[in-house]
Amino acid sequence: MKKKKIGQAVGVILVIAMVCVFWQLIDYLPVIGDPKSAPNSHVSKMYIVDGPSMTHSPNLVTGVLADFRGFDTLWETTVMFLAGMAVSMILSDKLKRHWDASIFGEIRTFGGADVKAMIPLIVPFILLYAVYVLFHGEVSLGGGFQAGALIALGYILYAMVAGLTIKTVKVTQHLSICLAALGVFIYALTGILPMFNGGKFLDYGRLPFGAEATAELHTTGILMIEVGVTVCVAATIVTILEAVLERKSLHDGNQ
Repeated sequence: MKKKKIGQAVGVILVIAMVCVFWQLIDYLPVIGDPKSAPNSHVSKMYIVDGPSMTHSPNLVTGVLADFRGFDTLWETTVMFLAGMAVSMILSDKLKRHWDASIFGEIRTFGGADVKAMIPLIVPFILLYAVYVLFHGEVSLGGGFQAGALIALGYILYAMVAGLTIKTVKVTQHLSICLAALGVFIYALTGILPMFNGGKFLDYGRLPFGAEATAELHTTGILMIEVGVTVCVAATIVTILEAVLERKSLHDGNQ
């Protein structure tokens, strides 16, 4: 009990210290709407004017998120993975060996015969649209986050209508978290590969794939990280779904 109280006290002290540090750093941030701030004076102009030629991406949003802010997007993807892991840890039931696939809870189905007949026909089109959004994120609206959400939506719709069990589709929390981690790994690996070819982290023009044009390497690099984001987002959403469904009770103890 004493060790537990000490741990709680240390945690509270660390939280207070972090809040104080971030509070002091607020003064270094630019004032919102300040015309003399870096984003309003030259950064945004550089993105708009030079972004397409520097990133080789016709879609300015994708060029900024996947190239200029590629490292930041990597951490956003990591946060998604950590969010799924946190939900799984909070809702896990250690007394019932939560990671054992034998306790997989069946999903209660809904809808009548018409819904059960239509959803299996609609889901393939949702997945097809997800693939379209993924591969066209560089030149149009879309990308890994949207594609991942669509893939998870297809799984959730089919699961809730068809009543998937562990015997039909083995997507447990354990597997979905591993897939989410794989998505983060794909993203990070895409950034590390150029470093073996004399480039910097996420320097797509230095990917060791032997493409003739730099634009092709940028396209390949952006697609690779978008695949990682797609896998991570879809698996994280499924992890949160399974964390709620596999929990036999939301009460602690033997209830």
